Amino acid sequence: MNKSVLIGITFIMAFSLVASGASQQGTGEAVGYFSVASVPGEAQVVMDGIYRGNTPVMVPVPLTKTPSHTLTVSKPGYLPWIRTYETGPGAGQTFAVNAVLEPSAERGTLIVTTSPAGALVTIDGTGGQQAPWTYRDIPSGSHVVRAFLSGFQPYLTIVNVPPGGTITVDVSLLPLSRIGALQVKSNPGGADIYIDGFYSGSTATTVGNLAAGEHFVILRLAGYQDWLGTVDIPENSVAFIDARLEVASAPTTGDILVSSNPAGAAVFNDEVYVGNTMPDDALDLTGLLPGLHTIRLELQNYQDFTVQVEVEAGQIRIVDADLVLATNPSQSGSLLVNSDPQGANVFVDNACIGITPLSVPSVTAGSHTLLIRLAGYTDYSTAFTIAPGEAVQIQAALGPAATPINIGILTLSAAAVAMIFFLRKK
Repeated sequence: MNKSVLIGITFIMAFSLVASGASQQGTGEAVGYFSVASVPGEAQVVMDGIYRGNTPVMVPVPLTKTPSHTLTVSKPGYLPWIRTYETGPGAGQTFAVNAVLEPSAERGTLIVTTSPAGALVTIDGTGGQQAPWTYRDIPSGSHVVRAFLSGFQPYLTIVNVPPGGTITVDVSLLPLSRIGALQVKSNPGGADIYIDGFYSGSTATTVGNLAAGEHFVILRLAGYQDWLGTVDIPENSVAFIDARLEVASAPTTGDILVSSNPAGAAVFNDEVYVGNTMPDDALDLTGLLPGLHTIRLELQNYQDFTVQVEVEAGQIRIVDADLVLATNPSQSGSLLVNSDPQGANVFVDNACIGITPLSVPSVTAGSHTLLIRLAGYTDYSTAFTIAPGEAVQIQAALGPAATPINIGILTLSAAAVAMIFFLRKK
């Protein structure tokens, strides 16, 4: 038998596959829905501490969970809108929410600390720094804060910076002591995957290094309705989603596909951070209200790219940005790292800087070492050199780790073979 096949079979045996469907796909778990809209639109929605997308959005709520739900709707330049609902929608029912946001033109300060200290933190997909860190003179209102540290669950939250004030976010990172993986397919393929608000690649793919337990999943593909659901990740096993996407019928919203050269740029829609561009895979902005939208792309050492796009219901618009190098680039470059499977820890010069797929906006020019690590797979390591203003892309194919072979089983097998040979000789 081919050695690679044997290793693959051994890995599958060691990493048992346990199917676990999402609530939207008919696992028997009854759900209701919050339909969340806002004025103005394109505001970030957090329900029960998990980022659910931007308005307008449908949020499924399993009825087996607590009936109380806390909903926060926020947008940069506006005060946060917060409500707590003691009861939710019934099975198959939809509860409509329309959040009217109050504008605020002031600026404020954000302080981020982490426990353990030293985690990489970013704000709105940019500004990567080692915690503790202070972000000064930023627009009041909502901002996406993320934190990464090797051996701990990635962290994401929406923070509301008070006008003229300071807010401190104390991030308590949870150890990745119980992990599993999620295999995601869709028909048609190529849908963007978001797990608990983190962009996690596009279908079909496997995402590893996920904490065991429940996760909220969104699949987005231009021209199709968003797929939303929850999935339970079993420990040391793989959960599966095989989603059939529904064509948007009688659509009232439109979509924008965003890509850039080089990739890795942070994308803002009407000043709301919505993700980063990736190589060979456009970022799908779905469910956009008809009208004029401002798309801005931001990448270290490149000039900001801004364009206004007229969105029409049922139509797909395309933004393909050729970014122009800044006149005086800093002594750093950008790094874009992906892996197959995804969800692997990324280390640069032995420091964990995030999980794949990962866009690192600022890496000091010079020579570096890169290590990509995912439980159940062999490490990927390489050296790379980055020049001032350069954008480096690295794609790693991770191979299954060989499982130690039980010598006792081998001895028994050899003895059995010898006995069969002896009997045949007889």
